[in-house]
Amino acid sequence: MPRPKKGPRLYLRPRSDRSSTWVIRDRAHEVGTGCGEGELERAEQALERYIAGKYSPPQKVGNQLQDILVADVMTAYLREHAPHTQSVEFIRHTAAPIIDWWGTKTLADIKGRTCRDYVVWRVKLKVSDQTARHDLKTLRAAINHYHREHGPLPSVPMLTLPARSPPRQRWLTRSEAAAMIRAARHGRLTRHIARLVLIGIYSGTRSKAMLRLKWLPSTDGGWVDLDSGILHRRGQLEQETKKRRTPARIPERLLPHLRRWRALDMARGIVHVVHYYGRPIGKLRRSWDTARDAADLGEDVVPHTLRHTAATWLMQAGCDRFEAAGLLGMSAAMLEEVYGHHHPDYQKRAAKAVSRRE
Repeated sequence: MPRPKKGPRLYLRPRSDRSSTWVIRDRAHEVGTGCGEGELERAEQALERYIAGKYSPPQKVGNQLQDILVADVMTAYLREHAPHTQSVEFIRHTAAPIIDWWGTKTLADIKGRTCRDYVVWRVKLKVSDQTARHDLKTLRAAINHYHREHGPLPSVPMLTLPARSPPRQRWLTRSEAAAMIRAARHGRLTRHIARLVLIGIYSGTRSKAMLRLKWLPSTDGGWVDLDSGILHRRGQLEQETKKRRTPARIPERLLPHLRRWRALDMARGIVHVVHYYGRPIGKLRRSWDTARDAADLGEDVVPHTLRHTAATWLMQAGCDRFEAAGLLGMSAAMLEEVYGHHHPDYQKRAAKAVSRRE
């Protein structure tokens, strides 16, 4: 059976005579982006333009499902909607395989069978069915956009998605967290992971927000205010999303680390809290896996595990649920549902009541 082909994607091409550059790999073709290693955001924009340019919507199409290519629907979504969202990078990432597999198919081809075939194809490319689920959710959003802006469609196709996996429960013990920090500090290419782990386990901030943190007030990312002791997770001009990024009081155990890091970074003119030798980090790639493996931890330890760890430790310490939810930037209901069983008072009165003798 021939190996399934991947969609357009970015690849950091090493060069022997000059610095590495980002290129776009599309099956057997390779297209330059003109972006160096530190210009990931510009390279991703080039990938978006490339994907959108692969398919040009026809001037006139019918409104029947069999007349409308999935590629046209995705292209409209990428051009008209994605640039105005906070999740443009995620949309670009999930749109690439959709266009590659569904591109020549029409909306009339969207059925339960073809959705399941797509999931099988994605899994053969060594991604999880949950990644395929995210892809299909992007396709569903694109169809709804097309229905609103270019329709109405005679009917809106229903997509069959893989079942949602249960939420991750993995969290770090204090000894595991210490091992991760030690391993990160001892590696020349992983020292920034130590900062990420400390901020994550004490504040519960999501990894993407941590990578955007700066030492000074910012419009496009959060910042650390050591004078007031507040961690601002969202930039001054950034819009709030479903992933709540509310301000948080900086925990006492984290403050000394932040003060020391700030003094070191300001002396060298570095503005990002988590950085790679002074350069901002767009995404965590091999450095996280390297530090995790050096700490002898399993593959189930991912960056989001730090947020789980913070929530679990707060519950184990008997922290008030509303206070903990405020620090973490999540609803009290979500905290209770996912982490409440770690609290020492969990169902305590109920257990006593059912044991009481008449």
